[in-house]
Amino acid sequence: MCDHRTENCEYTYTVRHRVTLAEVEQSKRGGPAEILESLRTLPPEQALELFRKLRNETPSRALNLARPSDQQHLRGLLPPTQNSLGFELTIRHPIAYPALFPVPYTDLTLGVLLQPVTNCRSSRQVSPFASPYLTPERDEEPKSGPPDSPGTATPKPLFDERLRLLDITKWTNIPIPNDLAISTISHYLDIDYPTIPLFDADLFVRDLVNLQHFFCSPFLVTAVLSWACQAYTTLHADAAAFSVALFAESQQYFSDQQQPNSVTTIAALQILSMCAVTYGKDDMSLRFLQESVKLGKAMGLFNVQSEAESATVWLGGHAEWTRAVSYTAWGMVANACRVYSLHYRVHEIHTPPLLPMPRDLIVFLPSDDPKTFKIAFHAQLLSAASDMWIIFKDILERFYGPHYHGTTLESTLRFAEGTYHRLLCWSGALSLDMARGEETNHSVMLLHVYFHAVVTDLFRPFLATEYKSQRLYSFSTHYATPEAVYASSVTQLKRLLLLYRLRYKSANYSVLWQTAVVYVANAMISEGGMTLRADGQPGNEWKFYLDVCLAGLEDLYASFPVFGSIAQGMVGMALRHSAIRTNKATSVLTQLDEIERRHASIKGMTDKTEARWIIDLDLATTDFEGAQARNLVEELQKLMVEQTESGHAGEDGQP
Repeated sequence: MCDHRTENCEYTYTVRHRVTLAEVEQSKRGGPAEILESLRTLPPEQALELFRKLRNETPSRALNLARPSDQQHLRGLLPPTQNSLGFELTIRHPIAYPALFPVPYTDLTLGVLLQPVTNCRSSRQVSPFASPYLTPERDEEPKSGPPDSPGTATPKPLFDERLRLLDITKWTNIPIPNDLAISTISHYLDIDYPTIPLFDADLFVRDLVNLQHFFCSPFLVTAVLSWACQAYTTLHADAAAFSVALFAESQQYFSDQQQPNSVTTIAALQILSMCAVTYGKDDMSLRFLQESVKLGKAMGLFNVQSEAESATVWLGGHAEWTRAVSYTAWGMVANACRVYSLHYRVHEIHTPPLLPMPRDLIVFLPSDDPKTFKIAFHAQLLSAASDMWIIFKDILERFYGPHYHGTTLESTLRFAEGTYHRLLCWSGALSLDMARGEETNHSVMLLHVYFHAVVTDLFRPFLATEYKSQRLYSFSTHYATPEAVYASSVTQLKRLLLLYRLRYKSANYSVLWQTAVVYVANAMISEGGMTLRADGQPGNEWKFYLDVCLAGLEDLYASFPVFGSIAQGMVGMALRHSAIRTNKATSVLTQLDEIERRHASIKGMTDKTEARWIIDLDLATTDFEGAQARNLVEELQKLMVEQTESGHAGEDGQP
């Protein structure tokens, strides 16, 4: 009963929420949506006072609710209809499809969100070393911390405090400063390791500081440092040159010395293959990948058919070695799918390990060790990811196996629907530590990014066919279609991209979030192209997210050379779809040229990249070669000339 109106109250199924997300730290306060919501929800006297203040505002600050962007946002405030697929997914599968409160992207401080982070550090020029080995002497060690906090009295916390005991001269001949080596390894273990744990970090650090070679080796240390220094480039100017030098030394270890058949060699080859990817050396990367898979099979880690061929035979129940092998085996499965299967459609591991997952070994960890909680979290995360990648393996074999062209779209759709339910069951079984929340670790957010990337790939083949609107009868709503599933996962990917950009500043320097960037950019380019072709007017939301993606690619290019080609390919794709105009493309390319000039003084950073990375995900379903970055870059050059000659550069303010 309402005391004010003396009548019964009726409630809708959801509670209205003022758009003040805690994670949107850079949001401008008092935007149109917030003010409108305040007018609607405040007590009458306060609402009237607010209305009077608004009437007295100057025109430049007054609301303009007639703008299409605000109308679009106001429509977004409405809850989903109960007969929509989005509603059903949110109710039945809230971990994978949590309810998303509207974000007033029109009120965000776009300069903060869209400006590449690297622009803020542009004053720190990359050191002009003439060759990879012409690096600073050890007695000229710079500060190891981020450049915005040099010489702090309190040492920055490390991933593992034992790292302070490291003497890097015992592991590599490259004269990298000891403090820098410690910082980069710690940064790698904090940011990248949880998503790509190719070894047991606890055992690795123990051997690293104690100079033991059971779970550590010079080959593995140089590979880890080469990868870690790439991601650290935006935090420390000298890291790029050291990465190139360490990359060269790692290759020498592999080519000049016979490496033992060990888990450290397998892990080093995997990390070296990723370094080659980010340096744009795809042929080299594939060779390292295949060598690691070959060695992994020989040691019984995967691609074996029986327990007798498995590593369990030679492990003999040894606790530490079982942990080490479990991490390397399942880490390789996750990494091969995350990098090579998602972005190259390469499928090398056909049979998963016949070994316990890391989560199965948590019970053997000492309960009184303060490191146990972190180790257990990493074990749970890798195991959960591995469960999902096993499902993805079936998708790869169905869509890219030798018998795919002999199947009908109808049977493939039934397979996709069944596989989607397997993925939904996987998400429903996740522990609460793996659910999204305000305190969520960035690696958990990436797990959800990969889930939705897999879902979009699962239904992508139907989007250009009549089956895009075919009903999926396993859902209650009549509006469950491949197109609706795809759209629901794209919506989640957009939010994940935005939150990752806002919450995890250091993780923005990592290559790992590129999956969200590439997949969201693809969806926004497709949506933007259709919008412009329909009425010739730019939208706002899709353009906002596309700009976030382009800024993210610029940040990635600052550390990883391959993203120069990937960013150019994305611009070419956007031009082809009419999602951006020539003047916008020129602006982005100018920024990329500036980053290339910063790299130019470091030999090895600007070598010609091969860039077989798949950029145009829709095109890849019919033209695999044409969808690769290197071919899209060539197309970009032609499009720029054609559009410039035809005078379609666009006006200021257009996308």
